Formats: sequence, structure tokens, C-alpha cells
Amino acid sequence: MLIPELFLRVAKVETYLRGQLLTNASGFFFRWKSKLYLITNRHVCRDDAVGHQPDSLKLQLHTHRDDPKQNGPLTIPLYENNLSRWKAHPSNRAEIDVVAVPLADDALESKYQFSSFGAEDVLGSDETLPPGQQVLIIGFPLGFHDTLHNLPLVRQAVVASEFAHPFKGDPYFVTDARTHRGTSGSPVVTKLRRPTAVAGQFEDRWCLLGVHAATLDVSNRDPLYDDRLGLNVTWYASLIPEIIDGAIPANQKVVTNPERGNTLPAPPLPNGAAGLGTNPQSGIASRPAS
Repeated sequence: MLIPELFLRVAKVETYLRGQLLTNASGFFFRWKSKLYLITNRHVCRDDAVGHQPDSLKLQLHTHRDDPKQNGPLTIPLYENNLSRWKAHPSNRAEIDVVAVPLADDALESKYQFSSFGAEDVLGSDETLPPGQQVLIIGFPLGFHDTLHNLPLVRQAVVASEFAHPFKGDPYFVTDARTHRGTSGSPVVTKLRRPTAVAGQFEDRWCLLGVHAATLDVSNRDPLYDDRLGLNVTWYASLIPEIIDGAIPANQKVVTNPERGNTLPAPPLPNGAAGLGTNPQSGIASRPAS
């Protein structure tokens, strides 16, 4: 039986340091200008706040499209010549928790079965969504998934903030969903009616809205009386081309952080598994790095 194409775009991500497994996360493939990238969260690749400094990622990819039980590993080094390989946002804003890791797609396509999102799957700047739009978060919560067929799980969510207006001025929107550690880097998608290459014709297509990154909370919540908000940060998918090209649209305001650049040195010593981090921009945001 054929594997749904949407599932072939998503991969479980394991982080390693000198061969030792640290954490589990999620990621997905994105093709831009004929080049292939793995998209995930920045804190998956490195999070100095909690001492998470892996030197490689490992994916488990399908090797036969008709038989999902057949799959094999792909190891992705995070450093080359002692410098980080992933691409971060050119504004150098450390809180933009999305990175693009270049992949050698020629070798991949001959060995593995996968698919990818592309520019045609990202909403344009003039497109928006209605309040409460239903969306899907596809990933590997707590690393849990269909291990026999190597397939992710789908969680339902809704867009909780006004999609057309970046939340608090930062380039993300808020979703309402139950999420767990391990979902970091998951694509957030919805099915929309989109034009085809044939003029006047339309089709239902999965659109990439963003990259799930964190759960939101507030600093004054009383855990004895108040439940968690159940809200999450999703960085806009439109950031991905900016990250890959290293360029920001001319009409976009740039806020830079001189203390954080796009290139980081390799980790010096082994560290333990990553835990929960905080985001001072949003009260408290626990970033599920595993």
C-alpha cells in the first residue's frame, strides 16, 4: 500500500553527541531552488541555555514506497570544519526558532523514498486564514509513532491568534492543541483550495503554514488552580525561504542580535539530554527539545 505523500515529507529526528542519543524531535523536507533541506527547530540543533549541543542528527527514512516496513538510517552531521552547517534566520534573532539543514539530495533520492514541501505550498503575503481554522501538527510526540511502518502521528489543532497579524509583532502565530516534547520541528499544515497550473482550475492541497516550536504559558499562572494554556508557538513558513537565501524582504523591519550569529563552533564536550527552555518574549515557553 502506498504511503501518503504528506507522511513522506516528515521525519523523526534523533540528536546525537559522539554517538550517544540525546533527544527526539521532528522535522520535514523542504525544496527551494532545486536544493533540499531538513527544516526543524533551532533548539533541536543547539540550545546552549540547557546545555544541548549535539554534533549530528539521525533520520529513519523509507527505502521502498510500497512497503513502509522497509527503511534505513540517514546521519546528518551538524558541523563541518568545526562550524555549524545549519542555516538560521539572517536577522540573527535567536528567538526565531527555525533552521534549515542542507542535504545532499542526489544521494538521497537514489536510496530513500521521501517527498518535500516547496514554495507552492506556502501561503502568499496576501493570503490569510479565518479565525479558528483547523490545522494538523504532524510529528513524533515523546518519540511515539508507528515503529513498524515508520510513520508519524497527526494531532488536530486550530489557529488561535489572528493569522494575518504576527503575534505580539513576532513572526509566529498561536495554535490551540495538546502537544508534547518530541513535536519540535513538526510541520503545521491545513488543506486549502488552491489554483493549479491550468488557468481557472483548482484543487485541494496541503499547505504548509509553519513550524511548531514551543508551548506557551504565563508567569503568573497558579499551578494549584490554573491549567496550562494549551497554546503553542508556530513560526511562519514564509521564514524558510528567508533562512535559506539569507535575505530578508526589503519592506520587513530587521531586529538583529549581535550576540548570536548564524555560525556557531562545534560543541567542546558531551552533555546530557536537553530539557525545557524559556522564551522571555512570551511569558514562559517550554520548548520541547526532545
